[in-house]
Amino acid sequence: MGNRVLVYAEAVDVAAEGAVWYARTVGGGTFSALHVPGKNTDSGIHARWFDLTGGEPRLDVLPAGADATAAVLAAVAKLRRGDDVVTVVLPEQFEKRSLMAAAQRAQFRLKLRLLVEPGVVVADVPTVSSEHRPEGRLPDRLAVRVIAGQLDDATRRAVAYAKDLGVDDVRAVQFGERDWDAEDLNLPVDSEPKPGRLGDAMLAYARRLTEDPTVIVNVVLPERIDESLRWLRGRRALAIKRCLLFEPHVILSSVPFRAG
Repeated sequence: MGNRVLVYAEAVDVAAEGAVWYARTVGGGTFSALHVPGKNTDSGIHARWFDLTGGEPRLDVLPAGADATAAVLAAVAKLRRGDDVVTVVLPEQFEKRSLMAAAQRAQFRLKLRLLVEPGVVVADVPTVSSEHRPEGRLPDRLAVRVIAGQLDDATRRAVAYAKDLGVDDVRAVQFGERDWDAEDLNLPVDSEPKPGRLGDAMLAYARRLTEDPTVIVNVVLPERIDESLRWLRGRRALAIKRCLLFEPHVILSSVPFRAG
């Protein structure tokens, strides 16, 4: 299973800067990039993208008025080869922490649609900042952590995806009691206590890793999708997403597994 990477950039800002770094890290140095102009689009995005990336890759800018979801799905279909996974990287910059504002953005609807697209992983690269241009501060290392609540097909798929990213620091993390052997996962497992809510435990764990300012943590989340109820998602996944959405130096990758 290979991994092809697509960055969907709405602007060239702090979040886009982090997304480009991440895409190069997990894409073996190469990725594709797409922009669909909107009503508040930066007319100078071509020049700013060149300044950020050195022109590689070229930013594919579609005509104004194009449907962003259809454009992303078309780009995914073009990239997909056989059993390859396409990771769609979505940089999202917020001026403040607001779950309501995040849910009202067009990218939220795009993420929902991508979760039911076969062979697609959605990687959220969020930033809370008022800066409208890249800051020039990049991490040195990516630490990948797979949430392993139970040993099932969804978890195994997420582990396989994480191992194929080509990152040296890949581990699983499990919270609370478990009834399976870590050796069955074929990946080192960090066993963590869960004294209260799962989201709080995950947040505390991630913050221990990001105390090092040179580290970005990529949380890989198995997300179970019930095909009989197209948009139904597990409460466990939603709880983790709510806690990590605005957390600095954390990228959240949703690896969907269709059940039912």
